[in-house]
Amino acid sequence: MILFYIPCPDKACAEKIAKTLLEEKIIGCANIIPGMESMYWWEGKIETSSEYILILKTLKTPDAEKRIRERVQALHPYEVPCVMTLPVLGINDSYKKWLEESMR
Repeated sequence: MILFYIPCPDKACAEKIAKTLLEEKIIGCANIIPGMESMYWWEGKIETSSEYILILKTLKTPDAEKRIRERVQALHPYEVPCVMTLPVLGINDSYKKWLEESMR
């Protein structure tokens, strides 16, 4: 299993990406977490913005990471979106089985 961490500017963006990837069977589950405040450097100054965090769950396959990065890049409105892969050290068997079945 692989997790992806993707900040989004609003709920609609996070939902659009999640729904598209679910419909395309690229992911099995998405979590949308509201209310994060981000601070970062942009064009030489410190910016602050509210964001939604999108967490995507998928199976680790040879092309999974590439496919998700390409699709998120195409769907995301940011000029430089963060598409961060997080390793999963373990997963319970029943959830893994459900994830596999959801992506068929």
